[in-house]
Amino acid sequence: MTRVIFSLWESAAEIASWGGLACLAASASYGLSYVYMGRYLTGRGISPLVLSESQLGAATVLLALAMPFAGLDAPEWRWDAVGSLLVLGALGTGIAYVLNYRIIQDEGPTAASVVTYLLPIVAVILGWAVLNEAVTVAILAGVVLVLGGVILSKRTGRDRRSQEVAE
Repeated sequence: MTRVIFSLWESAAEIASWGGLACLAASASYGLSYVYMGRYLTGRGISPLVLSESQLGAATVLLALAMPFAGLDAPEWRWDAVGSLLVLGALGTGIAYVLNYRIIQDEGPTAASVVTYLLPIVAVILGWAVLNEAVTVAILAGVVLVLGGVILSKRTGRDRRSQEVAE
């Protein structure tokens, strides 16, 4: 299983590669973020829209503060770039965050986190269908692992909800 997960990096035999550690840190961050959002943010009477606006607003301020120190050049303000940023930010990220908080409120953090597991599968399908990318045995094994994890998490979530209702 680790060979499938870490096969993208040259040091696929070493779990402790920089790529492997970055993948592990990102996965842990996703897991912690959903638990944090479920425990401390949702269920307090704050709408998903306000939670999303607050999170994206804070990220914007932090990015603006870090930009001068990160060695980044000032952006070139072209109307097409600004328009694209507004559309992608508002429609893509903004609506996705509102829906994400809503799913966390209604179904819980476990159900909401399942969405992130499906994104690589969609990327593989689109890469194959649109860009004619090859689908290898390792990729198919990864898809099976992801779908198996989704099925297990949904089953576990259903079992927990059944126990809570029974109590």
